[in-house]
Amino acid sequence: MDTSLLEELGLSHAEARVYLALLELGLSKSGKIIGHTHLQSSTVYHVIGSLIEKGLATSVIRGKIRLYQAAPPETILSFLDEKQRRLSRMLPDLKALEKPTERRSAQVFEGFNGLQTAFNDILLTMKPKEEYYFIQIQSSYLRNERIILFLRNFHLKRSEKKIIVNGLYQKGSEDVFQKIHKDIPYSNLRSCKEATPTGVTFYKGKVIFTDLQDYPTAFVIQSSAVYDSYVSFFKEKWRTAKQLQ
Repeated sequence: MDTSLLEELGLSHAEARVYLALLELGLSKSGKIIGHTHLQSSTVYHVIGSLIEKGLATSVIRGKIRLYQAAPPETILSFLDEKQRRLSRMLPDLKALEKPTERRSAQVFEGFNGLQTAFNDILLTMKPKEEYYFIQIQSSYLRNERIILFLRNFHLKRSEKKIIVNGLYQKGSEDVFQKIHKDIPYSNLRSCKEATPTGVTFYKGKVIFTDLQDYPTAFVIQSSAVYDSYVSFFKEKWRTAKQLQ
């Protein structure tokens, strides 16, 4: 009989051969097992001891002769259950040894529905009083009333969840700022001279690039390295930016 399945379940090749021999032979002397498996006697004795330890074989003494027999095949299930229990007990220690690796990803969202999906992740993943950041695009791209309405509705929901935003606007865009953020709490906003061709929003290891020039598009990257670089850039600009009133 093929031993491969038993080997996949955790038995060595020799253990699988001896176990199958015990099943076929029934209660047997060691010499009969050696002859049936064609293994060396030292190997057979060692393997029988191993099978007994695993609960897959037993021995009895009749007269002065020791005899061996296989445990019922159903015992293999108990053997596997015990291995699973031992592994479950080890899992906390194994997890403690595991070096965390970041799962990186990139996604594209198109249209206003796509923008909403991308930005809704901020509302879903951030907790009250947590902070995130944005650097707004050129103010000329924010003159679209639908975009203004979308952003205002988003920030209203954000403030309801008490999520804090720190944002940089282009200098001279105070009128747009008023339409979007007026009377919305948990908003720390400043203006700077430079503008970016795309809006950048970054939170919890993710970065959203928004392109509103023609067709609204959001590119979302999950990367701690990219996120950290934007936070450093933002804080450098924040120090010299003016508070928006």
